Amino acid sequence: MIEELKREVEQTLGRKVLKRGDCELLADDLYQKTGTVVSYNTFRRLFGIIEYRKPRESTLDALSVYIGFESFQDFTKRFSEVDTWPVWEHLYVMLSEGNSNEILRYLYYRKRQQDQFTIAFTIVVRELLNRKDLSTLLLIFRDPLFQFKALPYDQVAQIGVLIGLHFRTFQDKEAEEILLLEPNFRDLVFKIFVDYGRLNGKYGQWIDYLSEIKDLDAETKMFLSCLQIWRALLNLKTQDSRQLQLLPQLDAAQHPILFGRLFGLHTLTTTSKKKLEKLKGQMEQRISQEPHFVTELLYEPAVQALVLNSQLHEQILKAHQHQINRINFWYHVSQVAIHRVLQVKMLLGERQYLVAKSILEHIPYGHIRHGYREFIELYVAFFRWHIAKSLNEPSRELEIEFSMRKTKLHYPIFTDAYFEGYFQTY
Repeated sequence: MIEELKREVEQTLGRKVLKRGDCELLADDLYQKTGTVVSYNTFRRLFGIIEYRKPRESTLDALSVYIGFESFQDFTKRFSEVDTWPVWEHLYVMLSEGNSNEILRYLYYRKRQQDQFTIAFTIVVRELLNRKDLSTLLLIFRDPLFQFKALPYDQVAQIGVLIGLHFRTFQDKEAEEILLLEPNFRDLVFKIFVDYGRLNGKYGQWIDYLSEIKDLDAETKMFLSCLQIWRALLNLKTQDSRQLQLLPQLDAAQHPILFGRLFGLHTLTTTSKKKLEKLKGQMEQRISQEPHFVTELLYEPAVQALVLNSQLHEQILKAHQHQINRINFWYHVSQVAIHRVLQVKMLLGERQYLVAKSILEHIPYGHIRHGYREFIELYVAFFRWHIAKSLNEPSRELEIEFSMRKTKLHYPIFTDAYFEGYFQTY
């Protein structure tokens, strides 16, 4: 980064540093602008006018302040971001001009170069939404290069979360319904950003709208059935037998996250011991055949097991928790974090308060995907309060935080009685 620093210093000085006079000028300008004194001979060595000598940290700090940074360390961290500003400026200028073909070409280039494609794609979609440019949005979501199957899943996951978050505050019912009719919008956004905190809010409105559409693809119908059953459980409603019948049976060809979601819902909605044993066998077989997918397979069951007590859920999750540590993509960090929160629940059920407390302190909460975060943070706040009370530690502030988080999630299941009896089944 020293070479980059030297180039920026020359730009600030307004000339190349090639001789002694340039070094004297730089030393004087540095003093005038920052009040720091550095010998012109130091600059002669730095710029190779005389024998080069590695500069002191204080010299690098002084020059970094000279060009507008706080220190050399700050420069090394932020210079690449500053340097890319013209690229992002070009994007916003292009969006303001509204040329659909130019916008598509820009996204093609970013995807081809693998140059922050997901961020660029997200910015374009969110800006087009705010500008109400539906025609360009539809071109993007229909383009073969931007289809769900044409993108790596880690990119899909980022796009889904970043665009999905925008719809928490974006309000345009007509535009939303038009987009929801687009299969690729459903694949990239609706099915990726499952907003657990708003199943009775905006995201729930999307569920209800799509449920009325007759000619949806089979996968979306299956996904909707899963969400409706889960929402009914949270709302303490009697399950619709028609929805239960629509719930597909487990199939080894299903995506591991979908397989796990179906496994959990079947487990929670059946009382048949025979069926429970069959479900357990199917899950164990899938894990045995694809151990590298264990994190994904048990991801949704972990969320379900936080909310509802199920011995089968916890048996399988506990038996395989040692395997849930593979981090290959950024979204795995979120999944593993949720698994750790469930591990804390099980430890608290066994009254292992100190071990549970230690795990809670090291979970990377900032990496939990936002569709799940409010939901998971409710249980984290509850567990912290429960641990403090159990260890006779100060707990009033923790109780207040838990109560605050509980008021944000509007589901009938979250009553005082629910939390008072949370650990009684252990």
